[in-house]
Amino acid sequence: MKVRYHFVKKAEVKYCDSQWTVKEAYDYLKEIGYRSVPVLKDEGRTFVGFIYKVHLLEHFVEHNGKETDFIEPLIKNQDAYIYEDDSFFKTFLTIRRLPFLAVKNEHNEFSGIITHSNIMDVLEDSFGMKTGGVLLTIGTKEHKGAIKDLVTAVKDINIEGLLTLDNGDEYIRRIILNLSGDLTDEKLQKVVKKLEDKDFRVTAIDRIDKTK
Repeated sequence: MKVRYHFVKKAEVKYCDSQWTVKEAYDYLKEIGYRSVPVLKDEGRTFVGFIYKVHLLEHFVEHNGKETDFIEPLIKNQDAYIYEDDSFFKTFLTIRRLPFLAVKNEHNEFSGIITHSNIMDVLEDSFGMKTGGVLLTIGTKEHKGAIKDLVTAVKDINIEGLLTLDNGDEYIRRIILNLSGDLTDEKLQKVVKKLEDKDFRVTAIDRIDKTK
């Protein structure tokens, strides 16, 4: 899964120009209600970092800065970017401490941002929040071939998604299995029995309605 399929395009992104003054940037952030936006140069083609409202305020209050000072010295997170062709899961490694990540295209030009909301959309999709379905939370003793055994046990049911938790745990792993939403209660109980016969423990069953 590539970044290019899950980010906010440049046309929808609010940003500051690197040549703006502190007052221009502060007034803009106050107007749009964001605490941080990307900073671009070269007519919006090149990403140079983030500007934060808190740093603009500190410039005024703590450092006796002038409104006419330029924002360039206050720009942060110059390395907070990812490429369109990078794996989407690479975002998990870097976005935690940041409000968003800039996205660059193959020409090293700014093409948009990835937000925490984008990540939540992908996770919701994994849980079947968009398509609906039946979520089974399954506990299993960690062993080689556990996923293969689980998939084999439900091979006659359409699997919409699968998410593993507690990876690396030496004893117990939890698996979230998203099955087709057209399962009847009778067929669902048969699936649960098949899993438990394979030494899997179904700890929770949730039906998720398809979102419009």
